[in-house]
Amino acid sequence: MADSSESSFKLQDRTAILTGPCTTYNQAIAQKLTQLGANVALIDRNIERAQRFATQMMDQREINERYGRAVAIAADLAKQHHVQDAITRTAESFGGIDIFIDGLMTTEVVSFKTPNALDELDRLIDINLRAPILFTHGVMRFLESRKRGRIIYLLHDLARVGFEKNSLLAATRTGLTQFAKTLARETASANITVNCVALGLTEEFVLAQHKDAGSIQAAQEKLKHEIPHALMTEPDRMANVVAFLASPLGAGVTGQTIAASQGLSLLG
Repeated sequence: MADSSESSFKLQDRTAILTGPCTTYNQAIAQKLTQLGANVALIDRNIERAQRFATQMMDQREINERYGRAVAIAADLAKQHHVQDAITRTAESFGGIDIFIDGLMTTEVVSFKTPNALDELDRLIDINLRAPILFTHGVMRFLESRKRGRIIYLLHDLARVGFEKNSLLAATRTGLTQFAKTLARETASANITVNCVALGLTEEFVLAQHKDAGSIQAAQEKLKHEIPHALMTEPDRMANVVAFLASPLGAGVTGQTIAASQGLSLLG
């Protein structure tokens, strides 16, 4: 039989780092984790936005003391010393680190056919690939010391299926799927799981694909012409998948890319 600590959906006494902006899906993930009892450190360059959201979650904790705490920490995740500082401050705030969720991914459309496409390459690599690898390396000693841990990378499901105008996004983000698969083998002996979650269509992603649409409704209509049966995915549904992988119940899943996207990759 599984140990009781490995058969619970609760996350009391666990600390999670969530990198990236306060998008709808990152907010849903942070809220779900705190509701399950985890303490969450929000790491973002925009400290004002992250601090406002952290304050909202602390207000929720005032209503329900079983919820976890939240802090906001400013960092430029393309810079290694910023990464190390954010990790240290998280550990000092909550006593350790158990979960790392990388939600720092751009939704920007940079068509490879545009003359200045390569001017954006280094920046996209920094955001989509270099930053999560730097952060993973930094948190590893905390996870290994506790002989448990969860690493989860978020990516857009459409980036896996070759959606038009997203070649650079696909090149710089989907490399994490193979990285996760290999890292999962290297960390298995320390009871650390490494997975990716492929997200469905969100308002941020759809608007980025059609900046000229003017509204989310118009952008959705344009996308419908490209993928007729595509559905928007509610942030809570994506957050539930991430929370499962982050919880003790997710101990048996590692090295995988799991889609939480209403079957989007099957329709692409």
